[in-house]
Amino acid sequence: MAIELIRAKTEHTETLARICHLAFDTLHQRHNVHRDVPDEHVGGLIIGGVINRPDYTGVVAIENGRVVGSNFLLHADDVCGVGPITVDPSVQTRGIGRLLMQWVIDEARRQRGANVRVRLFQEAVNTTSLSLYTNLGFRWCDAAAMMNPKPAERDHPGISAMSEADLPEVGRLSRERGGFSRERDAAQLLKLGLPGFVLRRDGRVVGYQIASLFGHAAAETTEDLLALCAHTARHMPPPMAVVIVPMSQSAVFSAALKEGYRVAKVVNAMSIGAYEVSKGPALPSIQC
Repeated sequence: MAIELIRAKTEHTETLARICHLAFDTLHQRHNVHRDVPDEHVGGLIIGGVINRPDYTGVVAIENGRVVGSNFLLHADDVCGVGPITVDPSVQTRGIGRLLMQWVIDEARRQRGANVRVRLFQEAVNTTSLSLYTNLGFRWCDAAAMMNPKPAERDHPGISAMSEADLPEVGRLSRERGGFSRERDAAQLLKLGLPGFVLRRDGRVVGYQIASLFGHAAAETTEDLLALCAHTARHMPPPMAVVIVPMSQSAVFSAALKEGYRVAKVVNAMSIGAYEVSKGPALPSIQC
Protein backbone atom coordinates (compact mmCIF):
# COMPACT_ATOMS: atom_id res chain seq x y z
CA MET A 1 0.00 0.00 0.00
CA ALA A 2 1.51 3.33 -1.09
CA ILE A 3 -0.20 6.25 0.68
CA GLU A 4 0.65 9.86 -0.12
CA LEU A 5 -0.31 12.61 2.32
CA ILE A 6 -0.97 16.09 0.88
CA ARG A 7 -2.52 19.31 2.16
CA ALA A 8 -6.30 19.49 1.88
CA LYS A 9 -7.55 21.91 -0.78
CA THR A 10 -10.93 23.30 -1.76
CA GLU A 11 -11.13 20.99 -4.77
CA HIS A 12 -11.14 17.98 -2.42
CA THR A 13 -14.37 19.10 -0.72
CA GLU A 14 -16.89 17.04 -2.67
CA THR A 15 -14.96 13.78 -2.36
CA LEU A 16 -14.19 14.35 1.32
CA ALA A 17 -17.86 15.14 1.99
CA ARG A 18 -18.82 11.75 0.55
CA ILE A 19 -16.17 9.97 2.62
CA CYS A 20 -17.20 11.88 5.76
CA HIS A 21 -20.78 10.68 5.32
CA LEU A 22 -19.81 7.09 4.55
CA ALA A 23 -17.28 6.77 7.37
CA PHE A 24 -19.47 8.14 10.14
CA ASP A 25 -22.74 6.67 8.90
CA THR A 26 -21.28 3.19 8.51
CA LEU A 27 -20.05 3.30 12.11
CA HIS A 28 -23.24 4.78 13.54
CA GLN A 29 -25.59 2.41 11.74
CA ARG A 30 -23.45 -0.59 12.71
CA HIS A 31 -23.78 0.32 16.40
CA ASN A 32 -27.31 1.77 16.17
CA VAL A 33 -26.34 5.14 17.66
CA HIS A 34 -27.15 8.74 16.80
CA ARG A 35 -26.24 9.52 13.16
CA ASP A 36 -24.19 12.72 13.06
CA VAL A 37 -23.67 12.68 9.28
CA PRO A 38 -26.80 11.10 7.76
CA ASP A 39 -26.12 12.21 4.16
CA GLU A 40 -23.51 13.79 1.88
CA HIS A 41 -25.07 17.22 2.29
CA VAL A 42 -24.25 17.22 6.00
CA GLY A 43 -20.81 15.86 5.14
CA GLY A 44 -20.37 18.81 2.81
CA LEU A 45 -21.36 21.29 5.52
CA ILE A 46 -18.79 19.77 7.87
CA ILE A 47 -15.91 19.58 5.40
CA GLY A 48 -16.79 22.92 3.82
CA GLY A 49 -16.79 24.52 7.25
CA VAL A 50 -13.20 23.51 8.02
CA ILE A 51 -11.32 23.14 4.75
CA ASN A 52 -11.14 26.87 3.95
CA ARG A 53 -10.77 28.27 7.46
CA PRO A 54 -7.38 29.93 7.99
CA ASP A 55 -7.10 28.45 11.48
CA TYR A 56 -7.42 24.84 10.29
CA THR A 57 -4.76 22.73 8.62
CA GLY A 58 -6.05 19.73 6.67
CA VAL A 59 -4.34 16.63 5.30
CA VAL A 60 -5.63 14.25 2.62
CA ALA A 61 -4.62 10.62 2.07
CA ILE A 62 -4.15 9.52 -1.56
CA GLU A 63 -3.89 5.87 -2.62
CA ASN A 64 -3.08 5.16 -6.27
CA GLY A 65 -4.37 8.59 -7.25
CA ARG A 66 -7.63 8.23 -5.29
CA VAL A 67 -8.61 10.29 -2.25
CA VAL A 68 -9.31 7.84 0.61
CA GLY A 69 -9.41 9.95 3.77
CA SER A 70 -8.60 13.17 5.57
CA ASN A 71 -7.95 14.78 8.93
CA PHE A 72 -7.94 18.36 10.24
CA LEU A 73 -6.21 20.34 12.99
CA LEU A 74 -7.88 23.36 14.59
CA HIS A 75 -5.28 25.82 15.88
CA ALA A 76 -7.36 28.96 16.51
CA ASP A 77 -6.73 29.25 20.25
CA ASP A 78 -4.31 27.92 22.87
CA VAL A 79 -5.60 24.34 22.73
CA CYS A 80 -5.56 22.54 19.37
CA GLY A 81 -8.48 20.33 18.29
CA VAL A 82 -8.46 17.30 16.00
CA GLY A 83 -11.00 16.30 13.41
CA PRO A 84 -13.02 15.37 11.64
CA ILE A 85 -10.86 12.36 10.78
CA THR A 86 -12.50 10.09 8.19
CA VAL A 87 -11.34 7.14 6.10
CA ASP A 88 -13.28 5.53 3.25
CA PRO A 89 -14.86 2.35 4.71
CA SER A 90 -13.58 0.35 1.73
CA VAL A 91 -9.95 0.88 2.85
CA GLN A 92 -10.30 1.00 6.64
CA THR A 93 -8.14 -1.23 8.90
CA ARG A 94 -5.15 -0.69 6.61
CA GLY A 95 -3.31 1.89 8.70
CA ILE A 96 -4.53 5.03 6.90
CA GLY A 97 -6.16 6.44 10.02
CA ARG A 98 -2.88 6.06 11.93
CA LEU A 99 -0.99 7.97 9.23
CA LEU A 100 -3.56 10.77 9.19
CA MET A 101 -3.59 11.09 12.97
CA GLN A 102 0.20 11.03 13.29
CA TRP A 103 0.47 13.76 10.64
CA VAL A 104 -1.87 16.01 12.61
CA ILE A 105 0.01 15.38 15.88
CA ASP A 106 3.30 16.23 14.18
CA GLU A 107 1.77 19.35 12.64
CA ALA A 108 0.52 20.52 16.05
CA ARG A 109 4.00 20.10 17.51
CA ARG A 110 5.55 21.86 14.53
CA GLN A 111 3.26 24.85 15.04
CA ARG A 112 3.20 25.02 18.85
CA GLY A 113 6.24 23.09 20.13
CA ALA A 114 6.68 19.99 22.24
CA ASN A 115 4.33 21.17 25.02
CA VAL A 116 1.35 21.63 22.72
CA ARG A 117 -2.10 20.70 24.03
CA VAL A 118 -4.14 18.64 21.55
CA ARG A 119 -7.65 17.35 22.22
CA LEU A 120 -10.38 15.36 20.53
CA PHE A 121 -13.63 13.58 21.24
CA GLN A 122 -13.63 9.88 20.42
CA GLU A 123 -16.74 7.82 19.63
CA ALA A 124 -17.19 5.50 22.63
CA VAL A 125 -18.56 2.69 20.43
CA ASN A 126 -15.42 2.73 18.26
CA THR A 127 -13.01 0.57 20.26
CA THR A 128 -10.55 0.54 17.35
CA SER A 129 -10.03 4.31 17.41
CA LEU A 130 -9.83 4.31 21.23
CA SER A 131 -6.89 1.92 21.03
CA LEU A 132 -5.28 3.79 18.12
CA TYR A 133 -5.43 7.21 19.76
CA THR A 134 -4.08 5.82 23.03
CA ASN A 135 -1.17 4.17 21.23
CA LEU A 136 -0.39 7.50 19.53
CA GLY A 137 -0.09 9.30 22.87
CA PHE A 138 -3.60 10.52 23.69
CA ARG A 139 -4.91 9.78 27.17
CA TRP A 140 -8.51 9.37 28.24
CA CYS A 141 -9.60 12.38 30.34
CA ASP A 142 -13.38 12.39 30.62
CA ALA A 143 -16.59 10.90 29.26
CA ALA A 144 -19.32 13.12 27.86
CA ALA A 145 -22.94 12.78 26.83
CA MET A 146 -24.07 14.11 23.49
CA MET A 147 -27.51 15.48 24.35
CA ASN A 148 -30.59 16.85 22.62
CA PRO A 149 -31.90 19.84 24.60
CA LYS A 150 -35.60 20.41 25.11
CA PRO A 151 -36.55 23.61 23.24
CA ALA A 152 -37.84 26.53 25.28
CA GLU A 153 -41.55 27.26 24.95
CA ARG A 154 -40.85 30.98 24.54
CA ASP A 155 -37.89 33.25 23.95
CA HIS A 156 -35.81 34.22 26.96
CA PRO A 157 -36.02 38.00 27.43
CA GLY A 158 -32.33 38.29 28.32
CA ILE A 159 -30.99 36.36 25.33
CA SER A 160 -30.06 38.02 22.04
CA ALA A 161 -28.02 37.25 18.95
CA MET A 162 -24.26 37.32 19.43
CA SER A 163 -22.31 40.02 17.61
CA GLU A 164 -18.64 40.70 17.02
CA ALA A 165 -18.71 43.15 19.92
CA ASP A 166 -19.50 40.24 22.28
CA LEU A 167 -16.36 38.27 21.40
CA PRO A 168 -14.21 39.62 24.29
CA GLU A 169 -16.90 38.37 26.69
CA VAL A 170 -16.86 35.00 24.94
CA GLY A 171 -13.13 34.92 25.56
CA ARG A 172 -13.58 35.82 29.22
CA LEU A 173 -16.29 33.28 29.93
CA SER A 174 -14.61 30.44 28.04
CA ARG A 175 -11.34 31.17 29.84
CA GLU A 176 -12.94 31.43 33.30
CA ARG A 177 -15.26 28.43 32.94
CA GLY A 178 -13.66 26.18 30.34
CA GLY A 179 -9.99 26.83 31.11
CA PHE A 180 -8.87 28.62 27.93
CA SER A 181 -10.12 31.39 25.68
CA ARG A 182 -12.16 30.39 22.63
CA GLU A 183 -12.51 33.93 21.32
CA ARG A 184 -10.65 33.43 18.01
CA ASP A 185 -12.54 30.23 17.20
CA ALA A 186 -15.84 31.97 18.03
CA ALA A 187 -14.96 34.79 15.65
CA GLN A 188 -14.46 32.35 12.78
CA LEU A 189 -17.67 30.45 13.59
CA LEU A 190 -19.64 33.70 13.42
CA LYS A 191 -18.02 34.53 10.07
CA LEU A 192 -19.19 31.16 8.77
CA GLY A 193 -22.74 32.07 9.75
CA LEU A 194 -23.21 29.73 12.71
CA PRO A 195 -25.80 31.25 15.05
CA GLY A 196 -24.56 32.50 18.41
CA PHE A 197 -26.46 33.82 21.42
CA VAL A 198 -25.54 35.75 24.56
CA LEU A 199 -27.41 36.05 27.85
CA ARG A 200 -27.25 39.43 29.60
CA ARG A 201 -28.17 40.31 33.15
CA ASP A 202 -27.94 43.84 34.54
CA GLY A 203 -26.09 44.90 31.39
CA ARG A 204 -23.45 42.14 31.72
CA VAL A 205 -22.90 39.10 29.48
CA VAL A 206 -23.28 36.11 31.81
CA GLY A 207 -23.36 33.34 29.21
CA TYR A 208 -22.97 32.51 25.54
CA GLN A 209 -23.59 29.65 23.13
CA ILE A 210 -22.65 29.06 19.50
CA ALA A 211 -24.86 26.46 17.82
CA SER A 212 -23.82 23.08 16.37
CA LEU A 213 -21.31 20.47 17.54
CA PHE A 214 -18.53 22.75 16.28
CA GLY A 215 -19.81 25.47 18.62
CA HIS A 216 -19.36 25.74 22.38
CA ALA A 217 -20.84 27.49 25.39
CA ALA A 218 -20.04 28.83 28.86
CA ALA A 219 -22.00 30.64 31.54
CA GLU A 220 -21.75 31.88 35.09
CA THR A 221 -24.40 29.44 36.38
CA THR A 222 -25.89 26.12 35.33
CA GLU A 223 -29.29 27.78 35.02
CA ASP A 224 -27.88 30.36 32.61
CA LEU A 225 -26.20 27.68 30.51
CA LEU A 226 -29.37 25.58 30.22
CA ALA A 227 -31.43 28.67 29.40
CA LEU A 228 -29.11 29.36 26.47
CA CYS A 229 -29.35 25.76 25.27
CA ALA A 230 -33.15 25.80 25.44
CA HIS A 231 -33.30 29.11 23.58
CA THR A 232 -30.92 27.83 20.89
CA ALA A 233 -32.97 24.64 20.51
CA ARG A 234 -36.09 26.76 20.01
CA HIS A 235 -34.50 28.53 17.04
CA MET A 236 -32.39 25.74 15.47
CA PRO A 237 -33.21 22.41 13.80
CA PRO A 238 -32.43 19.50 16.17
CA PRO A 239 -29.04 18.60 14.63
CA MET A 240 -27.85 22.17 15.18
CA ALA A 241 -29.01 22.20 18.82
CA VAL A 242 -27.09 19.12 20.01
CA VAL A 243 -24.66 19.78 22.87
CA ILE A 244 -21.83 17.86 24.57
CA VAL A 245 -22.00 17.66 28.37
CA PRO A 246 -18.87 16.30 30.13
CA MET A 247 -19.61 13.81 32.91
CA SER A 248 -17.18 15.71 35.15
CA GLN A 249 -19.84 18.46 35.18
CA SER A 250 -22.26 16.28 37.09
CA ALA A 251 -24.43 19.21 38.21
CA VAL A 252 -24.95 20.33 34.62
CA PHE A 253 -25.70 16.78 33.45
CA SER A 254 -28.21 16.13 36.25
CA ALA A 255 -29.93 19.46 35.69
CA ALA A 256 -30.12 18.82 31.95
CA LEU A 257 -31.81 15.46 32.52
CA LYS A 258 -34.34 17.10 34.83
CA GLU A 259 -35.04 19.68 32.10
CA GLY A 260 -35.93 16.89 29.67
CA TYR A 261 -32.69 16.58 27.71
CA ARG A 262 -32.17 13.23 25.95
CA VAL A 263 -28.82 11.44 25.74
CA ALA A 264 -28.02 10.53 22.13
CA LYS A 265 -24.67 8.76 22.74
CA VAL A 266 -21.44 8.86 24.73
CA VAL A 267 -18.07 10.21 23.56
CA ASN A 268 -14.66 10.27 25.24
CA ALA A 269 -12.50 13.36 25.77
CA MET A 270 -8.86 12.55 25.02
CA SER A 271 -5.80 14.75 25.22
CA ILE A 272 -2.11 15.07 24.50
CA GLY A 273 -0.66 17.49 27.04
CA ALA A 274 -2.35 19.14 30.00
CA TYR A 275 -6.11 18.76 30.41
CA GLU A 276 -8.04 20.87 32.89
CA VAL A 277 -11.54 19.95 33.99
CA SER A 278 -13.89 22.90 33.46
CA LYS A 279 -14.07 25.25 36.44
CA GLY A 280 -17.75 25.99 35.91
CA PRO A 281 -20.67 25.46 33.53
CA ALA A 282 -19.17 25.08 30.04
CA LEU A 283 -19.86 22.95 26.96
CA PRO A 284 -16.97 21.96 24.66
CA SER A 285 -17.01 21.65 20.90
CA ILE A 286 -16.74 18.27 19.20
CA GLN A 287 -13.01 18.89 18.80
CA CYS A 288 -11.96 20.26 22.18
